[in-house]
Amino acid sequence: MDVALRFAQRKTLVTRHSTSREARTDLELPTQGVGGDRLRAEVPWLALLYDTAFLDFAQAISTERVSTMSDERFAIALNIQSGADRYECHVDTNPIEGLLYVTTHREGEGGELVVSNLGEVHSIEVVDRDASVVEPKAGHLLFFDGRYHSHYVRPLADPTALRVVVAMNYYVPSCAELKRPLDLNRHLTGHD
Repeated sequence: MDVALRFAQRKTLVTRHSTSREARTDLELPTQGVGGDRLRAEVPWLALLYDTAFLDFAQAISTERVSTMSDERFAIALNIQSGADRYECHVDTNPIEGLLYVTTHREGEGGELVVSNLGEVHSIEVVDRDASVVEPKAGHLLFFDGRYHSHYVRPLADPTALRVVVAMNYYVPSCAELKRPLDLNRHLTGHD
């Protein structure tokens, strides 16, 4: 939490990117985060877990050889959500997304990950019609393939609350890192 509070960088996501599954392409959604370079410097044990034990967990759910992301700036990140902000409805480009929850938010408090059971759809309203919902619980580790199922994060009910999660990108040979859209890093962080 200390790293999240000290080093969060603000960014506004505009929903016109190819990974966005928002109904509108002109939404501006404020977000905050801490990039992989800073995390490796400030929380080296987290980067070590990404490279070793968490990689082993990701490998356990894949029939292909799993690899970490070579671009350390984007391999791991803290995603930080405050108050009424919500995270964009989108699909992933990496085949295995790892999420390690730092904060807990109980039912009714918001911050839930909402994943469409209908596959790739184009609005939070459609996602909500038939979805699996994951409540954030500090210390819980989740792996999933979000390439074919639109997903988003609900806003927090408390305007002063923070939701913090470590997001981790993993790849496999059939969906290699080199297939990552060239403009995705700029969309997510403002940096190439």
